[in-house]
Amino acid sequence: MATAPACPGNIHSPASPRRLELAVAWAIFVALAYLPNLAPKRSIDLVGLMIFWSFFSMTLIILCDQVTLALKQGSLLQQATHSGRAWLSFLCIGAVSGLLLDGIAQWLGKLWIYPYWNQVVYAITFVIGFCAYWLATAESYLAVRAILGRGRRVPPAIAVRSYQPVLFRALGIAGAVLVLSGVALLLRDYRSIGGYVFDTQNALHLKNHFGYFLIAFLGVWLLLEWIQFARGRLSLLRSILNGNRIPLYALLLASTVFALFWETVNAANHFWVYTNWPLPHWQIMSIPVTVLLTWPLQYVVFLSLGFLLGRDLWA
Repeated sequence: MATAPACPGNIHSPASPRRLELAVAWAIFVALAYLPNLAPKRSIDLVGLMIFWSFFSMTLIILCDQVTLALKQGSLLQQATHSGRAWLSFLCIGAVSGLLLDGIAQWLGKLWIYPYWNQVVYAITFVIGFCAYWLATAESYLAVRAILGRGRRVPPAIAVRSYQPVLFRALGIAGAVLVLSGVALLLRDYRSIGGYVFDTQNALHLKNHFGYFLIAFLGVWLLLEWIQFARGRLSLLRSILNGNRIPLYALLLASTVFALFWETVNAANHFWVYTNWPLPHWQIMSIPVTVLLTWPLQYVVFLSLGFLLGRDLWA
């Protein structure tokens, strides 16, 4: 007896059960992520929150990685952990991303604090914590990009155009100037409180800091654009210039969706607390609007570090 040919919509297609399982896993994960918001305040402490956020980050990484695998994309998790050299590169990315994000925004900008952490715990968990945070950020972007790019024709790689070496060298110079200017302006503001203070646990109220942070962070991105070009790698801007806007759309969508997810999960027990942000009373679901608007910045910078792992995240 003849059998009906398989087709993409066939319920017996092996892809369908896997995607259904992924959908159920995501639904369970999202529900569990908000359970600590129902816990009494007296039960919330550093150990419990660290266990929870470790579970949250690793589950998010694994689920996003499974989405990319289900859509026939390569696994970043496997690439980052498949060998000792890969692990070393991964640890390097964690250290660099932590220095760029917390170094500019927290150490200098005082834009958030970690109320449950003392400096010893902060130092011990700094690199491994940012390894997990970088991987979660990259995996969420790759999952969204795999979904947006499914079935679409990706523009072929384009050779370096004549104007690009001059353009990206100029961007690198401008980036260096912006970084130095932003850092100098951030440090200058500490004169109002008697000098610089390193404190990750207690709020220090400073004025005019946010604009200087943006200057420095924009400079970091432009520097990374030049570094990626100089190493023969694609960058966000070069992808756009080459006619491939899927990375940009994926970045904006991933940063919007996952910003709301991370921030609403944090909103009840505040593993981190925002300080010195403009327009603090403009909020969505108890989250400052300015915080949500700046989430794409960290995605741009973090994803631009992918070359350290030998992965073109913009390709």
